[in-house]
Amino acid sequence: MQRRQIARAEKMQRRLESGAMFSNRGKVRGVLALALFLACSFVFFLGDSETMKTPVNQLDIEYQLIISIGCGLISACCLLPSFRNNKAIISSLIVMILAWSVAVPFVWHARTSGEEAETLPVDDSIMTAAEDEQVKRGPVMTDGDLEVFRTVCAEAPRQTHYAIYMDSQTSNSRLLIRESLTRLLQSEYTRAYTRGRGALFVVVNSRVSRAQIPVVLARYGQVSYSRADKGLYELHFSAERAKLVSRYSADVLESPHNPNFVAANVSELTCLDPMRVRVAANMLAGADVQVLRVDIKNALLRVLQDPWLTEPDTYQALVEALVVYAPAKDAMALRVFRTYFDNCRQTSRGLSAKVVRRLVAEDPDGMVAPVVSMWIANPVAWAEIIPLLGNRVEDALLARVTPQSDLQILDGSLKFFADFGSERAVPLVEALVGHQDALISHKATQTLAQIKKRLAN
Repeated sequence: MQRRQIARAEKMQRRLESGAMFSNRGKVRGVLALALFLACSFVFFLGDSETMKTPVNQLDIEYQLIISIGCGLISACCLLPSFRNNKAIISSLIVMILAWSVAVPFVWHARTSGEEAETLPVDDSIMTAAEDEQVKRGPVMTDGDLEVFRTVCAEAPRQTHYAIYMDSQTSNSRLLIRESLTRLLQSEYTRAYTRGRGALFVVVNSRVSRAQIPVVLARYGQVSYSRADKGLYELHFSAERAKLVSRYSADVLESPHNPNFVAANVSELTCLDPMRVRVAANMLAGADVQVLRVDIKNALLRVLQDPWLTEPDTYQALVEALVVYAPAKDAMALRVFRTYFDNCRQTSRGLSAKVVRRLVAEDPDGMVAPVVSMWIANPVAWAEIIPLLGNRVEDALLARVTPQSDLQILDGSLKFFADFGSERAVPLVEALVGHQDALISHKATQTLAQIKKRLAN
């Protein structure tokens, strides 16, 4: 009995000793906690080296905080078993570790921000020191940014490249900015290189003139530096100016009876997100409000000056909204409709029937040939458009339709000739009376009777 009590006492003593800071187990835990603590700090500051970059430094500060605080908590947990025997020392260490784990991302950003505020290097490919001193800037391109830009230029020396550095972004906005830069600058593609909370965007083969690039960039924020001859631009990004977040609630944007409905959706038309632009255009077109129609039309015309070919759904929504709000014989709107029509046909994209109807109403003579070609290619989709052209389309149909044509084309032609056919259509209809398809033959007989009855009157 006494031996059992002695063994139990020794066991309890060993447990207490294992929780002591300077026991063997305590030393191991202390070393692990210190190693993790130092490794976390080292990973952050290692990114300052040009030869060794770490993925951690490329993350947004929110994710950096999660990583550093997680490491701090693990380090603190390693020290907790020693808390009972060394409360003062362990408490101080845990507080210090947790405080540093929270502070290290901010300390790293403050350190790198100081480095970023330095002037661009003086070399023969960028700028002179005197030119650099003429402009007061905030965040600027570092040596690493410029080296990336030079490397991209060297990979394709026959292409034109522009380096655009923007600061103060979130990870959610970078993709939208990259895509919108490609669209607005009409470039082949845009690469994004993240650094801290900023990003270097390299635009390749832009079709926008150098003089217009600062105008486009002003939609993202204040341009703080530009060197057009070298293709270098820097700006302070403004989420408010870029309208990445709507100022209006869904209730306002979706309620035509709300007094701010028009203003809210017109504001949405100027944001950089094609999806929000498309939703706003559909809202305005569906509401067909009777107030501020001229303002809506002018806003749509301004937005349609942007290149929208890479966003066909948004492009169509904007043009369809203009159909609703542009009055008849509006020359500017008609040019927009014609441009949309020609672009869709050249790219073989789906055409809006609303736009085609508007063009037929505005310019019926000019729409005969394209509408007939569209109808021949897809007689079902454009069956309702052909009758809108009336007698104008008869000669074009007679030139394209033969007894050997597709049955759908023959059926649609007979329907048209029954309503609008003249004596010029009689030979073709007579030839179809003996067609091998019984339905076509029957319709041809009825159509011929209707044509002769109309001619007799």
